[in-house]
Amino acid sequence: MSTRSRIVIKTVMAGAAGMLIAALPVLAKTTHKAKPKAAPAETAVIENTGSTNTNGYKITVSSTGGASLSGKARGLPMAVNKKLFRDLAAAMPLTDLPARHGMHSASFGTRTFITYKGQRSPDLTFGGDPKAAALKADIDAITQALHVGNTPRRPVRPPVAPEPQPDKD
Repeated sequence: MSTRSRIVIKTVMAGAAGMLIAALPVLAKTTHKAKPKAAPAETAVIENTGSTNTNGYKITVSSTGGASLSGKARGLPMAVNKKLFRDLAAAMPLTDLPARHGMHSASFGTRTFITYKGQRSPDLTFGGDPKAAALKADIDAITQALHVGNTPRRPVRPPVAPEPQPDKD
């Protein structure tokens, strides 16, 4: 091979290498597409106040399908989960839901609320309009799926005073 041929080959190769190096940033942008960020999970909190005679509960439900009861993770069927968040979106703003009142027993009456996107519903114990009734049905389905309910409180027994002992004189 002649000297001239070698010079031409080196020039072509150097030019090709230069073009490749110049094209790398463009190639990097087109070949590595950023993964779309997943939407942050939304949460809804179901709270039952309990009563004088029963314990309440607090369930946190995530839009990703998880739920927690008193900080312990629980699984929730996705169909139940999706229906809750669909009904919550339809019922917004929660603060405008009409409250339906009923008789609450002084000893056994509980109240059930749901908080979502910073808004708290009125008491859903008695349902209400179709949107509130749908949320109440969702809460009932969730508590059933998680085996949650109002459990009786343990009775508080007064301390037993020791019986006086007769004097032994």
